[in-house]
Amino acid sequence: MKYTLCRAFLISFIALLFAVSPVHAQTVRNFTFFEGTQYPLRVTWVFGDEPGPTIMVQGGVQGDELSGFFTGQLLTRCKLHKGNLIIIPRANEPSILRRARQINVDLNRRFDKEYNSFYEDRLAKAIRFLLDDADGFIHLHEGSGFYSPHFVNNLRNPNRYGQSMIIDATVYKNIPLAELCQRAIDNLNSKISNKSYWFTLFNTDTFDKATHYPEMLKSLTCYALVERGIPAMAVEVSKDIMDLEWKVRHQLQATVLLLEEFGLKVEIPEFSFPTEGKTSGLKILINGSPLSGQRVNLVRGGPVSTSGQSDVVADSILEPAVAVYASDRPNLNLLTAPRMALSSFPVLEISLDGDTTTTAKISWSGQQENSPEPHGPVFLCWLNGNPHFVPASGVLKVLEGDQFIIEGVLGSNRDEILNLKGFVASVTVNSGQDVGYEIIMDPSNFMDKYKLESDDGGARYRIARETPGKRGAEFYLSVFPRIVKALRVSRAHGSDILIKWKRDTALELPADRYVLSEAWSNGKLDKIQPFINRLPVAWGESFDVEPGKDVTVTLRHSTTFELVGGMTFKGSTQMQTSLD
Repeated sequence: MKYTLCRAFLISFIALLFAVSPVHAQTVRNFTFFEGTQYPLRVTWVFGDEPGPTIMVQGGVQGDELSGFFTGQLLTRCKLHKGNLIIIPRANEPSILRRARQINVDLNRRFDKEYNSFYEDRLAKAIRFLLDDADGFIHLHEGSGFYSPHFVNNLRNPNRYGQSMIIDATVYKNIPLAELCQRAIDNLNSKISNKSYWFTLFNTDTFDKATHYPEMLKSLTCYALVERGIPAMAVEVSKDIMDLEWKVRHQLQATVLLLEEFGLKVEIPEFSFPTEGKTSGLKILINGSPLSGQRVNLVRGGPVSTSGQSDVVADSILEPAVAVYASDRPNLNLLTAPRMALSSFPVLEISLDGDTTTTAKISWSGQQENSPEPHGPVFLCWLNGNPHFVPASGVLKVLEGDQFIIEGVLGSNRDEILNLKGFVASVTVNSGQDVGYEIIMDPSNFMDKYKLESDDGGARYRIARETPGKRGAEFYLSVFPRIVKALRVSRAHGSDILIKWKRDTALELPADRYVLSEAWSNGKLDKIQPFINRLPVAWGESFDVEPGKDVTVTLRHSTTFELVGGMTFKGSTQMQTSLD
């Protein structure tokens, strides 16, 4: 008998957000959290033809495990006859683009508690939020060697993870993890002719005091099991199997078998697995000109404007993560970050899912002279993509959640070292150099001991010039809270309504179709992410308020995922007369 889950599903959300779709027809919704940052999180919801459990499937939590994010992407193309899916193909895009297990910290070790030190912790916060709507969880991985409960050789032993389904316990609070996975394994292995590639059940006995795998207590599968009380497991293929297509196809088969154990009915359309990194339609523009050769002309001190992501590989079933890197800033994707060439660099690199497809050398023109500084240096920074020039001892006012990049010093022909005191840009090379990193304005992410007294009411931090051979100088950031004052909604059958924002309150609205038009706040609208009944929506998207039913509107910071607050709208047949 299959393990069937009974929970409240997201079907009411489908009716709310996709009212024009047939009641019994698959619906797909795509959304990108943290869009425009260096760590976008692309999510696909697939609502099946018939009601059923909601299962979350995630790949790409560690960027050197290719199979998982390819498998997750292919799953988004499925035909879902019963149940719902939440799919995160690439949970950690920066690590994928660098083919590295981690950038700052291992994302799959950030779920044992709330952290707030690096971008990985913001991703973890959003992933936990998405998992709250799931009735089960499948994590897609790629491990070294071949797991065996007994030592066979260096590639096949208890310390290897490949070709296994990993669980934390045989049974956890009446959830029969071993039984569920073993049925899927037996079915899967019956279709694999090479027995050395068979899958094995791997029980880490995470909760046993004598476990050999205590780090699993920090993993997402353990969090799903303990904190959410839902069945969770990992499907690991082996890095030592060289045929990537074979691994992806069999990891996809394993995922489908597990989904069927959960009670879903899934059909994967036939596909032709593309050659890695060889996708058509790639169009990258540098300062408006197509990058068509192996050399790019740039001007010293001039802009480096990069675009073209929207035109990239639209015909690819794998929809890869795309990046353009300057060789002197290997962690800043220029597709979503501005750049001024105050210092020259030799190479531009284009990456698809971490596979370098193009390396273009730079031909520089113009002189880069060292200008005098009679009144001290002038610092160039980017705030939400716009340039700001700050004099020595000057103060730049910013809001929580703003995106900030230190570019350098105007008129300097040196690689300047500018240190935002209290912020760590890189845990691997903590040299005090903060130039060229995306810094999200979040005082709780900075070290308290570096916070300065301020007469303007903001949280003030110092950025110090520490370039050898240059005279010292500094400027300041003053960080203010982001405040929402009101929401404006448009009605299909009435005039616009301005609603005073009062978090954690309820308000009656006349039954109607509404459009979430805008928020009145002290900052840019794109820094606030709205949700309708826990599903993310765009500003300008419609929702229905029905008589006797509640609709919850929640606002979060779009770059940090911190909660701004929520309001509940109660459907009424009466005209509201006191809406403030």
